[in-house]
Amino acid sequence: MAARTHPRSFVRHGLAALCAAARDAATEGMRVALVTGEAGLGKSSLLDQLGARLGRDGWLVATGRCPEVDSAPPAWAWVEALRKVAASVPPGEFADALAPLLADSAPVHGDATAGRFRLRQAVWNWLAAAAAGRPVAVVLDDLHWADAATLELLGGSVGVQAPILVVAAYRADESERLTETLGALARTAPLRLELPGLNGDAVAELVRAECAADDATVAGIAERTGGNPFYVRESARLLTGEGALVALSEVPEGVRDVLRRRLARLPESGVAVLRLAAVAGRESSVDVLVQAADTDEDGVLDALDAGVIAGLLDEPGPGLVRFVHALVRDTLVADVSRLRAARMHARIAAALEGTGDIAALAHHYARAGSAKAVGYCVRAAELAEARYAHDVAAALLADAVAAAGSCEPDERVDLFGRLLRAQIRAGAVAAARRTREQAVEYAESTGRDDLMIAAFTAWTEPTPWQARTYGTVDRPVVDRLRRLLKRTGLAPEARCRLLVAYANELVGEDDPTVVDAAREALGLATDPRLRAAALLVLSDDTRSEEYARELAEIGAEHDLPVYRVTGLFGLAANAAAANNPATLRRLIGETLDLARAYRMPEAISAAEIALAAQALIEGRFADAEHRYVEAVARMQRAGSVHTGFIDLARATIWLNDGTLGDHLDEVRTLHEALGPMVADLLTLALHAAGRGDEARRTRTAPGPIRHDFFFTFLTSLRAMAIVALQDRDAAEEVYADLLPHREGPPAGTESLSLGLRPVAHTLGELALLLGHDDTAAAHFARAAEIADRWNAPHWSADARTHLDQADRSRP
Repeated sequence: MAARTHPRSFVRHGLAALCAAARDAATEGMRVALVTGEAGLGKSSLLDQLGARLGRDGWLVATGRCPEVDSAPPAWAWVEALRKVAASVPPGEFADALAPLLADSAPVHGDATAGRFRLRQAVWNWLAAAAAGRPVAVVLDDLHWADAATLELLGGSVGVQAPILVVAAYRADESERLTETLGALARTAPLRLELPGLNGDAVAELVRAECAADDATVAGIAERTGGNPFYVRESARLLTGEGALVALSEVPEGVRDVLRRRLARLPESGVAVLRLAAVAGRESSVDVLVQAADTDEDGVLDALDAGVIAGLLDEPGPGLVRFVHALVRDTLVADVSRLRAARMHARIAAALEGTGDIAALAHHYARAGSAKAVGYCVRAAELAEARYAHDVAAALLADAVAAAGSCEPDERVDLFGRLLRAQIRAGAVAAARRTREQAVEYAESTGRDDLMIAAFTAWTEPTPWQARTYGTVDRPVVDRLRRLLKRTGLAPEARCRLLVAYANELVGEDDPTVVDAAREALGLATDPRLRAAALLVLSDDTRSEEYARELAEIGAEHDLPVYRVTGLFGLAANAAAANNPATLRRLIGETLDLARAYRMPEAISAAEIALAAQALIEGRFADAEHRYVEAVARMQRAGSVHTGFIDLARATIWLNDGTLGDHLDEVRTLHEALGPMVADLLTLALHAAGRGDEARRTRTAPGPIRHDFFFTFLTSLRAMAIVALQDRDAAEEVYADLLPHREGPPAGTESLSLGLRPVAHTLGELALLLGHDDTAAAHFARAAEIADRWNAPHWSADARTHLDQADRSRP
């Protein structure tokens, strides 16, 4: 048994540090500890020892492990941990809210974002109440395998004031998906404990627990393994079994090579059973393996005994076997062909029938390619939705769709609808759009309009930021919706949803039918969600403060946080258009607080982009770029279709700070990506780089500019290009286009994303080009006032310089 434990010197420091954090938590309130290290360094062993120590000291210890296989139920680490708490401290008043985690099933109702928020609040309020009796330790292992629901709940610990210690262990080299959660936990100043490899003495202790070895051999193993305890131990076992610890060259390069060589020494029939166990998961029921194996019971038991004796398996409980490390299981699975694995999954699923393990049945039947996967995947997805594990639900429903080839058309369209809703809730809007396209095309292939209507109206979740790339219109989708809307006899709710879908495809395209469709939908809406969906379109397209205000009010009254946040954004855009930066800042601050409280990644990004635009306007260019980069990175992680925005934001910074000409190559690349939209920006970059002739040659007849939230921004770019090239012939038209906006804010500010100097300043330069010096002076004077209001001293100074020049030039 000594060979399976780590040397005392290895764990002493880490355990002492964690116990000190526990003492702080008990006396001062919430503490968080993060334990990192590569696979095999002993994170799990350290957590086990910590749990035992705290348990002896009177703590309530709740442990959970994130499973590394897809067959486990969602948020499983929290299910394990909280059910241990419930065994000592009943949930009481929190029972209903916690039912998704404490019960095997729970109904799904209400808004997904609000429900997720309530569940997170209930978890931490209950833990805080439990900690009033004795301190609580929540210990989560293998966090690098966590699903989004697990991370969401962990992030809720921030701000909790109670004697609670939260310890999370994960592999640092596999922690990219943890970025958001780790960023939130960083605000708690967590203890960070990075486990190193064993030193020479500790390596010697482990090796010599297996066999006699000289110093040179021990040193060779230490160097080759990097002191990884698991790798050290497996290397020592392998080489002991092969005869003697001899030349360093005989030590395999990687732990999987070590394991393969050890497995090669076992009977092939035994390895086949171990591979079956590996396909089943990290932990398996012996009875299931006996039923699923293609050998008799004695053959299975002999193989499992051999695995235990070889140190590849242990027995965590009666009738259970578990691989001692994920690397053992991974090595076995990697050597199984896809064809053989599918057959194994089918046998395992058949053996699991009647166990009630819906998640495992869904996983194995899906991997077996069985039609039975559809029903089990849907049931498992419903459980995931109840726990707000929408990413898990989306994966399960994708498996269901893949297995639905023999299903009836109505069932297949229903599966598509379930999948796209789960994808939207998981933040994968682009994926949801592709799913809807598949659903619509399939429905069209059946020749049934009722299925086409079902495919379009399945999109019931709010998506306040366009679910399509800026400036693009999916004409086939628009044409299909127009045809369906010509049908008579549509149920009011179906027509309302079709109208909203149609309007969303064209919002921002200067199409008068958008407002007509949205207003008709508003008249048909009979519940708050439908009314909010119609108001969202109207608020976006008309920029009406009335619509935005009602949208925010509906969101607050009916606990629909997405609509509430969107309404606040609409009010902020109105404040920007009204040259009211103080109100704008207040509303964006309120929006950001709400988006963070409800963990709404894309809304957080949109609010932070608005703050980046404020920094840009105020001349804090480095701060602006930093904010833009972080916000767009979050959008990318959330599956947004608008992540290319960062390149336009950077180019706007370069234009404002006077370095656009230094970035000509980047602007050319941006022009290749966005085309005519940024043609004027390319002209400005060429001119700033001293390539005036090329700027004139490349500036073809410009197309019309869309009358949307980027109108003043893009029109100002065009005007600046005209001034740079002294193109008097084009100046009159763009002057007329901008003149109605002369009292407005810095150009583009109403988009809450970008900003250029006040429109009045650009009008002043156009007036000078046209020879209207008196008019120019008035424009520059107004531009200086607007810049002062927006705390943009660089623009104010520039406007006043132009004003002085205009005054001196007048007779």
